[in-house]
Amino acid sequence: MPVTFLAHQAPVLPLKRRWPGLDGVALVVGSTVPDLARATERLPVLYLYGTPTWFDGHRPDQLVSWCLVVGLLITWSARRLVLPRLGGHLPDLGDFHLRDLRLVGRTRHRWWNTVGCVLIGASVHSLIDVLTHSDRPLSLPGSSTHLVELAGRSIDVANALQIAASVGLSVWAVVQMLDIGRRRDLARWSGAVPAPAPTPPHHRAVVAAVLMATLATGALAATQMHRGARVALMTWALAGWFSLCLIAATRPRPDLGADTAAVADSEAAVDPLLEVG
Repeated sequence: MPVTFLAHQAPVLPLKRRWPGLDGVALVVGSTVPDLARATERLPVLYLYGTPTWFDGHRPDQLVSWCLVVGLLITWSARRLVLPRLGGHLPDLGDFHLRDLRLVGRTRHRWWNTVGCVLIGASVHSLIDVLTHSDRPLSLPGSSTHLVELAGRSIDVANALQIAASVGLSVWAVVQMLDIGRRRDLARWSGAVPAPAPTPPHHRAVVAAVLMATLATGALAATQMHRGARVALMTWALAGWFSLCLIAATRPRPDLGADTAAVADSEAAVDPLLEVG
């Protein structure tokens, strides 16, 4: 599969840029959640009272039961907890202006907008996987054609497409992120005047807590390697996100007007798909 992070987000970023009223957080989260279901694979107990304990986020029948439910939870926690309270502690990285992520919580989207964007993101993810897999119910004709033998493993057309898609889409995502940062789109979409991001209080303590959480959840994920590397990676991602939520919950709610001023004529203020909070 194309890599979960960066590659799968590349196709949904243009949607947000073309229609700023869409819930960009939900689009990005939705494009990630199908792969997060891998954390539930090969559990010690596969069924509980006849109900599977595992999910497959790529199956159409689990677009709602997994992708939507988990996507909404992560979107809510990102917008209300993690990004507003921890986004200011990110390295700004020059023209990327990553600290503008702290402004995301300034806007509230209508529920149907968020639901639709999670589903769109998950559907785009699954569509890309259809184009780069030969073992799915739907796949490209000829995708299972053998190309070469590498380290004792048969490489087919689908494998080559996965590698090309992972590299190409990841580069495209980074280019878009750089352009979004240069244009200060996150600030504009949030109804704020682009301004230098001040270093938040207790910055070093927060960074230390995040680094410790990263190591702790990484150690937890390492214990799942017997279930497969992909399972361990998605376990790390979910456990890491939960730890970020806990850290963010200990931080005070930011004053939305402390470092930026509202822009009356911004997209966030006039787009009918948005509710400015």
